[in-house]
Amino acid sequence: MAYEVTKTIAGRSYRYRVERVRDPATGKARSRWTYLGRATPGAAAAPPRRRAGDARERLLDALERLLATRDFAEVTAGAIVAEAGFAHGTFYRHFRDKRDALRAALERIRAARGPTVEDLSREAGDAGEARAGFRAFVVSVLRSPAEHPALFRAYQALVLRDPEIARERRARLEAGTRTFASYLARLTARGFADVPDPQSAAAAVLAMIDGLYREAVLEGNVLDDPRVRGTADFLERAVFGRVGRSDAV
Repeated sequence: MAYEVTKTIAGRSYRYRVERVRDPATGKARSRWTYLGRATPGAAAAPPRRRAGDARERLLDALERLLATRDFAEVTAGAIVAEAGFAHGTFYRHFRDKRDALRAALERIRAARGPTVEDLSREAGDAGEARAGFRAFVVSVLRSPAEHPALFRAYQALVLRDPEIARERRARLEAGTRTFASYLARLTARGFADVPDPQSAAAAVLAMIDGLYREAVLEGNVLDDPRVRGTADFLERAVFGRVGRSDAV
């Protein structure tokens, strides 16, 4: 299944083709975003395909609703299928257990956020677009806990008491740091930024984002718009300096 979406970054619209694919290494389903170019002004964007009847999506929606009113430990597979309006066996046709369902719900959020950090520097036609893409990426990540508080709260609580989930989280952070370092190196190679040590810079940027994210989730300190924008401003200046700014000389 594939569909086309249009995302607006810093007032400019860009077209993407989104496909559901299965990762050959892990066997997990994910969304693959392919950049198609700038959207033609006035052109109508193709709407995302809705999958309201898809059992898997309805089960994930049910899990999120249940977590809004109870702890993850109290949620059962039976409660999820009952909330979704299915027979009990439906759950195990899609997920191994409720931890697997929680992973899938979080992966769905990540996929819906749009292009990954790997795509940003390849898609930018100039330094200004690179800055706008980076800023949009940071803002979308920081807003996620406020948009899906129950899922992120359940996941962080599970990290604290489940060694397997904690190891998965560490591995994800390590992989994310490597990916982000590669992204910063590509920005520098293209003259869009000046980052002498991409690995250290990537670790610092992601540590700051992760710290704010965990504070928002675990302590309930919601990141309001001024704080999100301030953080995005700071990180944007740290990575790009004055490169690509309209007032740069």
